[in-house]
Parts: sequence; C-alpha cells; structure tokens
Amino acid sequence: MRPINVTSRPDAPRDWNAFADAHGGFYHRAEWLEAITRCFSFEGRFFEARQGDDLVGIMPIAEVPALLGPRRIVSLPFSYAVGPIARSDDATTALIAGVREHAAARRVARVEVKRWPGSQGDAPEAGFTRTTHYETYRVSTREGADAVFKRLHPSHVQRGIKKARKGPLQAVWASSLDDWSTMAMLQARTSHRLGTPAPPTRFFTDACRVLQEGGLADLLLARHANGEAVAGLTLWKGTREWIYSFGASLPEHLDLRPNHLLLWTALERAVAAGVDFDLGRAAPEQHGLAEFKRRWAGEPVPLAYDYWPRPKGLNVASRDDGPLAIASTVWSHLPFSLARRGSFLYRYLG
Repeated sequence: MRPINVTSRPDAPRDWNAFADAHGGFYHRAEWLEAITRCFSFEGRFFEARQGDDLVGIMPIAEVPALLGPRRIVSLPFSYAVGPIARSDDATTALIAGVREHAAARRVARVEVKRWPGSQGDAPEAGFTRTTHYETYRVSTREGADAVFKRLHPSHVQRGIKKARKGPLQAVWASSLDDWSTMAMLQARTSHRLGTPAPPTRFFTDACRVLQEGGLADLLLARHANGEAVAGLTLWKGTREWIYSFGASLPEHLDLRPNHLLLWTALERAVAAGVDFDLGRAAPEQHGLAEFKRRWAGEPVPLAYDYWPRPKGLNVASRDDGPLAIASTVWSHLPFSLARRGSFLYRYLG
C-alpha cells in the first residue's frame, strides 16, 4: 500500500471542494474557511492527505487567538462540525497527527476537532479526549413538503405558519448590500437581547455576500406591508444539507410570527432542492432551544468533539447556568450602542 503523505497549505488545492462535497458538508468547503479567515484575521490552513496523487482526506483548521490565555487550533470556529473527512482510518489518523505537529511547531497549546456527524469513529485519536455535549437537529425532506408540515408541532408551529401567511408580512429572498446590512442590524439587536456579542457588520456585508455570490449562502427577510424588515434568516447551503445559521427578529413584531414565515419558507425551498435541513446544534441544558428544534421536526444527531490535551473552553461550558449565564445577563443589560461596539469580541467565541 502506498504511504499517506500529509501536507498543509494556506490555499486549497484544486480538488479540495470536490472531495468536500462528496464526503463532507458545507463547513468543509474552501470558501467557508477563506471567508472566516478574511473576516476575523484568523490563520487558516488546508491539510490534505494523499496517496500518490490521489486525495484521500482533508481537514481545514484555523488558529484562533484568545482574549485571555493561550491560542488554540480549531476545526473550525463558528462551525458546529467539521473535522477530518477521509477515505480510511489511516488517513484520518495521519491528518490529526499532522495538525498536532503543526500545533507544536506554532507553539499552540490546544487543539479542538469538531467531528462531522457520522464520522466520529469508535474512539478519539491518541492524546485526545472526546465529549458528546452537543447534538445537531436535522429535518429530513425526502418525503416532500406536506410530510414535513405534518411532522411539525400542531399548535406551536403549524398554527404559527398559518397565522404568518394570513398577515401583512412577506418573505423576500434578498441579496443587496443594504439587505445584508439590515440582517446585521437585526442580528445585533437579537444577540443583545439574548446576551451575546453579535457578529460584526462586515461578516454579513462581506463574508456572507461573497458566499451568496458563490451559491453557498442565502438571505431571507420578512418585510411588513409598509416595507420595514422585521426579521431575517440566513442559510449555509451544502450539497446535501442546508444549515439554518442565523435567525433574528424585532420583538415588537413577534405576534405576526415572522420567524415561522421565514423558517417554513426556507424549509420549502430545501425540499424543492432535494436537501435535508439542519436546524443547528444545542446543548442538553438548552432545554428551550432543543425543544424549539424538535417542534420543527428536527431529529437529534450526536456530535463528537475531541480535545487535545483535554476538554476546555466555551464548547464544554454550561450554556444556561454558571459563568456563561451570568455574563449573558450582564451583556443583555448593557446599552445597545455599547454592546454593538463589543462586536470585536465575537472573533474569540469561535
């Protein structure tokens, strides 16, 4: 058998995206790593495993600075599951070893690998500790829109969709710079209400627009009859699944059910495109968020996160109690203008 050689580079090889589409998901696409490294000034690398000229595995990584403490290497920040995808266990092991060697050369003390669903393997690689704290929630669309609708919670979801469709709101697929700026502001207000730093405006107006131009992202806005945008939703678009990445709304219009309108419109389009719909991850203690995803017919899929040398950081911290909950409460009580200026903190959360 030919040996497996692992190398890394700052740009993706020509056959990277074909391999990513065949074996991975949206977050493995080269454009995603390029977008977040450009927006947040991360150091990104594309690790490739080859047997001769054949590409047999890939793993994108980014080096994330810390506001306090050591840097870390993550596959990948702002991505619920990426990690290595490979044609063999040997290629996976070689990729992980290559990343560990890269971390040692860069004097980076921590490595975090967020495994893709279905690629967890029987055990973490040597030296890594695994946690299974999160699940992502996926909606199968194979049986069509009517079947999906029947699986939605009758009172909390089906009724909300029907009410939204009878009201003054219209779901609009959007793409202009002004539209993305609107989404940035909607997200800023929602994040403030929820007690977390929001992505900077340039994430939406630059990174997301570039992804959209490449067919990898989309934007939906709920507009009132008076023209006001009262809610927004963004999608990441993989070849087999679309991911509900951001949802934001103005609280004074929630009685019109704008989020129901947008999410169902996105789900209908996913059905038409023949892809499953991923509602994103939730931790066990996030009871309300997990219940929301279940009511939208999301089926839990376990995620495996591997850490070297040991689990540490935001991904293993409890979300709804303890220090994170206290910080969230404090953040939500800051004046909005001050919280908005704190968007620079977002890069440290990946």
